[in-house]
Amino acid sequence: MSRRSASSFLIAAIGLVSWLITLPASIAQHSSEGSVSIVVVDASGSVVQGADLQLVDVATGSTQTSQTQEGGTHTFVNLPVGTYRLSISKQGFKSQVFDAVSVQATKTTGITATMGVGTQAETVEVTATASPLIETTSSAIGTVIDMKQIEDLPIQGRNLTQMTQVVPGYTGTLADGGGTWNGLPSIAQGNSIDGVTGSAGRMKFGGAAEPAVEPRVENIQEMTVQTDQLDLNQGYGTSTMQINFVTRRGTNAFHGRIFEDFRNSALNANDWTYDFLNAQSPGSQPRPHLILNEFGASVGGPVIRNKLFFFGTYAMSRQPGATPTNMWVLTPAAQAGNFTYSGGTVNVFNLASSCGNCGSTALPTTVNGQTQSALAAANSAVASGTLSNLSDPNFQQLNWQIANPDNRYFPTVRVDYEPTSKQRVNVAWNYTKRVDPGAIPPNLPGSAFAKT
Repeated sequence: MSRRSASSFLIAAIGLVSWLITLPASIAQHSSEGSVSIVVVDASGSVVQGADLQLVDVATGSTQTSQTQEGGTHTFVNLPVGTYRLSISKQGFKSQVFDAVSVQATKTTGITATMGVGTQAETVEVTATASPLIETTSSAIGTVIDMKQIEDLPIQGRNLTQMTQVVPGYTGTLADGGGTWNGLPSIAQGNSIDGVTGSAGRMKFGGAAEPAVEPRVENIQEMTVQTDQLDLNQGYGTSTMQINFVTRRGTNAFHGRIFEDFRNSALNANDWTYDFLNAQSPGSQPRPHLILNEFGASVGGPVIRNKLFFFGTYAMSRQPGATPTNMWVLTPAAQAGNFTYSGGTVNVFNLASSCGNCGSTALPTTVNGQTQSALAAANSAVASGTLSNLSDPNFQQLNWQIANPDNRYFPTVRVDYEPTSKQRVNVAWNYTKRVDPGAIPPNLPGSAFAKT
């Protein structure tokens, strides 16, 4: 049995460090988090210093507060991706509320609030979504694919890496082995899951756009593809193109799903090329055989409202299949000692019995018991395959198929804890396991050669 598995313990290091040493989360922006930059001015365009700011994570109720500084500005950093509600108030001005502030990974959402003269009891509510559509605070070039796009765009399978190929700047196809972004060399590619490197930095000649742990529809909330001028403070190392994945998280409301993705050749249309051939010779080309079943479930919610949350998912992919394999076996004539060479056929046992200069030790003139047992097992295995001749007349090639179903497993767990507005820790565990029992076939078919 051959197993190829990859696992990754993904820890949001910035939040963990800030929790351990009780410091505000104001260090360099994390590649799985975003920021909100706020500028507050009055009706004349003058900056408003000392305005009270309150930013609330709509999903979890997490609340951060601050005030604008001398330039009438403030930036909330290290924010988990999601939707936030921003309230701005100051004595002598009407309060202002932005109820749909979108935060995206590696992006900064810029908000300019114009406060009118009035009382704090008067509130101006802005219902339009504020999102980083035009990035003015960073020179990085990238594209964000959010949860709605992830769930609505038609993709074949549930692996999200293929969606990176729909972003501007990508060239190439799967048929030619994949492509690149903005002409960058494949060795410059990198990826991360929840801010942790998703694949090894060595031997990147074939590219490193796909992480070792498979990012899937059911466990990823957002992905960002940055193709140029990356912010090196986010720890990308030598990569000049980066794909960031963010694991889904729990909220104050319980949520979950059960899914089944079943594909079968009976449900599919024929390949276009086969249809063309069928038009010339009806019924000559059947539909390609395919059976693929992907299923699973996920659930998330609060353990302690506004404080502690969990999210978990378990998915499997099953695809039956077989692998063709072959092995050389001795012909019946060779097993009897008759070996054919360019000069003719020679019986090695007759040569042994007529050896006059072999000393006092007689050479064997028959097959010994151990070899005879091995040959009997091999001859029994021949019945499970088909034989074909080779250029060497003493051997034949035995061809057979071995069952090799492709089974894959995708568990994910994430826990978020925020004891105070200045302390936050989240831990995510993503795991991918692939089992191919026939990846390394036995020497010959049959129970005598089965691997345990």
